[in-house]
Amino acid sequence: MNELSHTCSNHIADPSIIDENSCPICGKPNRCGEKEVINGIPLNRCWCAYETFPKTIFEKIPEEKYGKACICQECLYQFRPKNADILKLHKILTELVSTWNNNPTISWGHIYSIGEKLLVWKKQNNCKGLWGKSPKMITATMDDGIGQGLKMIHLFSRVAGVELFQLGLMQSMETIIDACKNQHPHFLGMTILQFDTEEILNAIISKIPINIQILVGGPIFKKISESTLQNKKYIPFDNVCDYLNFLLHFEMD
Repeated sequence: MNELSHTCSNHIADPSIIDENSCPICGKPNRCGEKEVINGIPLNRCWCAYETFPKTIFEKIPEEKYGKACICQECLYQFRPKNADILKLHKILTELVSTWNNNPTISWGHIYSIGEKLLVWKKQNNCKGLWGKSPKMITATMDDGIGQGLKMIHLFSRVAGVELFQLGLMQSMETIIDACKNQHPHFLGMTILQFDTEEILNAIISKIPINIQILVGGPIFKKISESTLQNKKYIPFDNVCDYLNFLLHFEMD
């Protein structure tokens, strides 16, 4: 058994002695090989692939059964570390991003429904998100339409545990800059739909605190000059998978 990333790879030396389908601690069914389902969301691997097994739980296994049968989820939950749900959410989102990237025909509605189910799962398990302390993000658009993209970003920001400050539609450059100075967010998320916004975007970049990362979605970023794209604070996203991949690799100070 791998103590940090347990998988169902155990083999039975003598099936007449050890039942690989029974937990070596309590003797109940261990569901080894049963694919995980999170609030109705089917995942691709055994439930244990999304869990973290602390060293202390292995001390409860009789010597003759060690490494020969999987621990059940009920026993595991008596020993889970405090950050177990953070690690589990990270594994779930990593798998979902990979699945969605490999299947571009998955609908917007299907992805959105999964986000809503994950929010329910988080509440049921008192999981705050991917970090112990939530990063902050201000979102805004200077245009008159948010569209489905920003709605999806807001949903999965809540899933990931990002604290949101939504300024809304038709925000002026001054309002956005003032909000960044007052709220001190980690990110400024903007949907940019118009193709004459590069000058305004550069002005915002130059006037907000230097530690704020600007996250941008919309058709405009594909047309913005290479010099602006090379600015490390300017991060364009094509879809929610790009955004989630960014969050999965973001580390809080």
